[in-house]
Amino acid sequence: IYPAIHPHLFFDLVVVGRKETIMASSSSSVGGSNGHPFEWLSGGLFGKTTSGSGRFRNIESSTDVAVLLDGMEEDLSKAMRAQDEQRSDQKKPRSTTEKVGGSEQNVEEEVDLYADLAVRLSRLKVLCYNERQTQLGSSPPPVASIMVHGLTIKHPTLIPRLISNMHSLPFESRKDVSSIFNYLLVCGYDGMDAPLYMSTMIAYAKYVAQNYSQIMRPIIQGHDCGKGHASTPDVALHCGTMLRSTLRHAVLYQMLVSPEYAPQFVYPFLDTFAHLPNFEVASDALETLRQILTGGISADSVDPNDPVAAEISGMASDFLARSYVELIEERFNGKMLSEKANYINRRVALQLLSTILLSRTNYEIMIRYISSRQNLVLIMCLLRDSSPHITLDAFHVFKIFVANPNKPDDVIKILVNNKVKLCNYLETLHKEREANDDQFRDEKALVIATLHEL
Repeated sequence: IYPAIHPHLFFDLVVVGRKETIMASSSSSVGGSNGHPFEWLSGGLFGKTTSGSGRFRNIESSTDVAVLLDGMEEDLSKAMRAQDEQRSDQKKPRSTTEKVGGSEQNVEEEVDLYADLAVRLSRLKVLCYNERQTQLGSSPPPVASIMVHGLTIKHPTLIPRLISNMHSLPFESRKDVSSIFNYLLVCGYDGMDAPLYMSTMIAYAKYVAQNYSQIMRPIIQGHDCGKGHASTPDVALHCGTMLRSTLRHAVLYQMLVSPEYAPQFVYPFLDTFAHLPNFEVASDALETLRQILTGGISADSVDPNDPVAAEISGMASDFLARSYVELIEERFNGKMLSEKANYINRRVALQLLSTILLSRTNYEIMIRYISSRQNLVLIMCLLRDSSPHITLDAFHVFKIFVANPNKPDDVIKILVNNKVKLCNYLETLHKEREANDDQFRDEKALVIATLHEL
């Protein structure tokens, strides 16, 4: 309706008592500097002043990456100083009237604090992704190269500060930070023009390695969006994508699973993040955990044509062997597969355990696991779970115990003592699957036959 009614007539109809004042405000909005006839009424809904819009237009059309980075550094510093001043002011005793008026002003100021930074982040992201469509030469791509040089040489603390303050940034800016971080870490892997970006990507990965603690600590802390923490669910998801991007580089993966950093950066996924009440955040943490413990590989084999994947797979096996007690016995058995664990955690943990044990690079870990009497008892209990999905996943781990040709005596004793009950139970286990799943039918028949021969 609004565009069809002249502003003066509209205000004559709705407000009679202050007709002259409102008409004056409306007239100044139409021909003045606010840029919209209802700007005075909207409280900024239709945008800022013409000068602000012009400033944003200059940023949105800029192609100078170095200048944009300089501006981001300055904008972030100003915003952080202003936030510190606001926190100091909030601690001062104030009257009720001041608190009401001040709270509304603080919300508006907090939005304005990061306005310029948000526009610059968005512009940098656009320049990065547009470059892949326009770069056709054989020289290193200018946008990515200049950006990495600026972030690693001139502004080495910008990325850690942005990640540490992601929860304070506008919603879209949080996505921009993670998009830029991820892009620079994988730009040399994906796409037809990937070789052009290889040196730039390696330089950025080296920068992350040199500042590993300063960058990874806020990424890990950002996963915890539980009560009493500053992070939010969307920040936790962005931190998950950034962490998984680092796993594509052997040097960064090796640092993550090292004895120095694993207790700080890996164990929290099993202790806390996988158990958070937010389903999306917990599921994302479980996917990150899967990639950490498997090196991002599937259960069947490692691609021989990918030396990086083979190297990371070997590192994952070494990590599991070195930290077997802390990972498998204390956290997998004690937390992820316990009766107190929720359905999702138990199911994913069983699937992940099956992937680990059936991987060729984890042969020694498999032998150690299936030689344990306690592990066998745990899996046999899960075979009787009320959920059919849990029992199916437990069967795929149980069959490894039975198929082991060199079973320890205590494992054989348990299987023999429960042979009749196990065979009768397995005969009816997922009977409906046998008609459509030949592999499951054959594996179940082999397990039953092996048990009978014990």
